[in-house]
Amino acid sequence: MMRHVMLLAVFAVLGSFSAGCGPATDDPAPETGAPTTEQLPSEEATPDDGEVTQMARNCQTTCSGVKATGESCSVIGFGSTTFLGGCTKACRFARADADANASSSGCILSTCSDVCR
Repeated sequence: MMRHVMLLAVFAVLGSFSAGCGPATDDPAPETGAPTTEQLPSEEATPDDGEVTQMARNCQTTCSGVKATGESCSVIGFGSTTFLGGCTKACRFARADADANASSSGCILSTCSDVCR
């Protein structure tokens, strides 16, 4: 008998968690005869190739600075992202590349400019 009570309690708890899984009753369903203002995209506007367009970005950072000897130096860094990466991420990689190139050449960077494609 104790086992049946325990199973009943478990099912009651699980049933209370699933009570909110139905459709919302606050928003009434749209009427089928009501006119809509939403325009559907035309078939000419959608690509038929079936390929997913990637959002990868490439960034080039051009930095200028000075060496310990006082002469000016220029360093270029490159960064890129793969699928769904943005310009901010690509330029962060480019800046890290420029920093690595500058430290290997003894250049202390002062200003940098980013170009993202």
